[in-house]
Order: sequence, then structure tokens, then C-alpha cells
Amino acid sequence: MTPISALIVEDEATIAELVATMLETQGIAATICPSVADAMRRIETDVYTLALVDLTLPDGEPDSFIHAARARGSQVIAMSGDPDRLATYAPLPLLEKPFRMKALLEQVRQAVPVPN
Repeated sequence: MTPISALIVEDEATIAELVATMLETQGIAATICPSVADAMRRIETDVYTLALVDLTLPDGEPDSFIHAARARGSQVIAMSGDPDRLATYAPLPLLEKPFRMKALLEQVRQAVPVPN
């Protein structure tokens, strides 16, 4: 089975670190990017099974990244503290901040086959 890797596109370091730690406890290799530009550089050279993307980033809208990630076969989960903004990204899987780690894991398990 191919290892699962995740790209966490999140500018709030505390949230990014918590998400990364939770994913790593599930055997998922996690990489954190604090901006759209950084995430775009990563997706050009590396393959990720999953991308968890905050919708409010310091360098703009993540739409171009989401499109690029999906075009490369990554499953995308959108995250935001703004429920109205989040709703505009349906039918992607959505996580409203603040979220419980259990809700995060449920979304991840639905998006990718997580080993037990």
C-alpha cells in the first residue's frame, strides 16, 4: 500500500501543528505550508494523497491551489471559521473551525483509506 501523505495549508501555526500531529498518529506523513505560494511550490514537485486547506490565507484565495491539487489526484478538505465562505466550497469535504480532532479524522477517513 502506498504511504499516505498530507499537505496542510494553514497559516495559524498552532492549528497546523495540531492537525499534523493528529494525522501522524494515524500513520499519515504531514507537511505544513503557511501560504498559497508555498503550497503551490510543494504541489509542483511532490505528490500528496490529501490536502487540508484553510480558506483564509495571508497571500490570497486558495482556489488556484485547490484546482492544482485536485488535478494531481489529491483529495481536498476545505477548512474555515466562516461558515458562509465554507459553504461556497461544497461539494468538497468541509471542516468548520473550531473543529474537534474526531471530526477531522472522520473527514480524513472518508477522503482516503487510512490504515488501522
